[in-house]
Amino acid sequence: MSDQNNYVLGGLSTGDYDTSLTPENAADELELPPGTLIAFRSSGGLRFRSRAYVIYRNGWVVQHDEATRMRHITHTKLAHIAHLALRARLARARPRLRSPADGYIYEVVARLGGRTYRAEFAQSSIPPEAVPLLRVLRAIG
Repeated sequence: MSDQNNYVLGGLSTGDYDTSLTPENAADELELPPGTLIAFRSSGGLRFRSRAYVIYRNGWVVQHDEATRMRHITHTKLAHIAHLALRARLARARPRLRSPADGYIYEVVARLGGRTYRAEFAQSSIPPEAVPLLRVLRAIG
């Protein structure tokens, strides 16, 4: 067993580890600013495109692209989105996904009932309970 400390693989001894092979960067994680109901991002496509926006509890929708764009939705629409988010069962754990060659990945972060929920959906495998929420979120952005 003492021979193990003498082995070197790629410049690393058995007591070291490679920090260059870490999971996805935390800075890439979708943020949920204070006062936000939902943050949404879609990314992928044949010609890669990414768009993200947040929906605040006061009805403001803020999209950050080349320039920040804002618009307002009604409180009825806001309540409808919150209802769809609850029905989408975002709390169910899903693994981090990789975008298929020409498909989309949808990321949703929601603050509902004092708890924060994160979910990712691949375009090719969206659970039926999440379809109405994603349809509305895609239409808003």
